[in-house]
Amino acid sequence: MAWPLLLEHGYLGASIDDGRVVSYLNEAPLAEALEGVALFDLTGACYRFISGAGAQSLIEALSASRRLAPGSCSFSAVLSGDGSLISVPILVRGGEHEYVLVDATPRHEVLDGWLSFVSAIEREGAPAFGDVSIEDAADLLVPLMIAGSRCRALILDYTGEVALPDAGSVATVPFDGVPCVLAHLPVPFTDAWIVFCPTSFAVSLFRSFLSFTYVNPEGHATLAALLELLPWGRSLATDDRIEAGPEELSAWGLVRGDGGFIGERGLGHP
Repeated sequence: MAWPLLLEHGYLGASIDDGRVVSYLNEAPLAEALEGVALFDLTGACYRFISGAGAQSLIEALSASRRLAPGSCSFSAVLSGDGSLISVPILVRGGEHEYVLVDATPRHEVLDGWLSFVSAIEREGAPAFGDVSIEDAADLLVPLMIAGSRCRALILDYTGEVALPDAGSVATVPFDGVPCVLAHLPVPFTDAWIVFCPTSFAVSLFRSFLSFTYVNPEGHATLAALLELLPWGRSLATDDRIEAGPEELSAWGLVRGDGGFIGERGLGHP
């Protein structure tokens, strides 16, 4: 996998491990960064493009959370067969048969292995999801996450009068005339977005973001601290099996009532 921003991170004195930026020299503390904009390159997360006629069936089996309509996004619980919690990735549904999954939590490798396992399940001797393609999305679009009180002002500097998606929604929006996919994340405590930009545009956009004095580049260590502020965030900061009952998942807004997902029996659903 080519990493379009690798040199840019090097110029900023980044500490890099396992294909992701862990931290930068002289990072702003998280609380201070969120007063402006915290900028994260999500490269190194579990980042998958899932497409094909059976993509919806696979995702709705994998995810215990609400079913996504095209043009929407959410945090989504993924359970094992016994109902234990594997992870809570971000799911983005672009088109009728196109999803993007992003997991930057400490559980991302566990989730990636589970996704591979589930996608290979057979039914009556044939692949249950044989009409689904799962690709490393890093070769398609670069995921830049921004979070903080001045995100909207930053975005509008590039998009002008274009209407921006509401929280939980996704749209294709031109940044200085270059089409990017913009996902407005439903984060309760700050404004948060992911800009999925073409690889050829990533360096220009990253440098341009950093030209604003209120934009602070942050590594995945700070990102982990941000994600821990989500209601389920601290539960994911472990390599151990995670028990999360139906009441807890419901309180977090992470389980749907109509079932049809892996792990529902383990939760005690009929």
